[in-house]
Amino acid sequence: MLEKTKSATNFSQLIPGGGKDYDLDHDIYFSPFSLSALKEMHRYSLDVRLYEFFEFESFKTINETEEYMKKLLKRMSGSCQDRTDMYWLVRRKSDDYLIGTAGLLNLNYSRQSVEWGYGIDPELWGLGYILQIQDILKKFTFEDLELNRLYGITMVKNKRTIQSILAAGMKHEGVLRHYYCKDRRFFYDGWKYGMISSDYFHENKIKSNKCSSHSSDDVIAAISSVLEDDTIDMDTSMENTYNWDSLNHMAIMVSLKNTLGVNLNPSDVSRSTSVKRILEVINN
Repeated sequence: MLEKTKSATNFSQLIPGGGKDYDLDHDIYFSPFSLSALKEMHRYSLDVRLYEFFEFESFKTINETEEYMKKLLKRMSGSCQDRTDMYWLVRRKSDDYLIGTAGLLNLNYSRQSVEWGYGIDPELWGLGYILQIQDILKKFTFEDLELNRLYGITMVKNKRTIQSILAAGMKHEGVLRHYYCKDRRFFYDGWKYGMISSDYFHENKIKSNKCSSHSSDDVIAAISSVLEDDTIDMDTSMENTYNWDSLNHMAIMVSLKNTLGVNLNPSDVSRSTSVKRILEVINN
């Protein structure tokens, strides 16, 4: 259980995943949030796709990006014992390229809960990075901070994020009517989801068990049910199937989990882009 006195050590010294040299399971790493990354963050902050499901508009100048970063830094300032928000930069290991940011916010000590948030360069959507961010944040929340509950809220119409949330093992907990407001006149429902510590440790126990062998028919059936296509065969892949896009890719991962009990790690998800590759991964 996380206490305020313990949080000073956790928040000031720990980096989710341990940083670039310690996390061997992911293609990304977390680093301290800093204004030194202003130009890098501004680069992808200009992409309007990033704000489709946010309540605020896209940044147009580097000054706007700087003000936003300062706002996050302010939330992290002050006494560690009173801090409820923490943010990190997310970089790609291969070249230290800044792909986005991630954070834990609204930490509630009495309820032992925290909300997560993240965003990455839209040019990198669909490559499995979001699942890796989710994986790192889950481990940090339940194993390092020893909290009991991790949750989040997104717009009901944000189908891409909802698919990744389900693939990450989160459970739908309800709809918050008119939770979001854009331009002070457009209201949107919020899709609330969460995970508790027992969910997380049960999920990891399943992952640690050796999977039984699955046939090509099993995989083809799971993919066919998502794509609503009875022509799926061993040669089917994202490259040659028009509706196997990044959104349906997440739906396929959820289908594999629900029908076959297959839990793939984020790196495997990004590699599983064809029937043959999925079979190789799950039967390895």
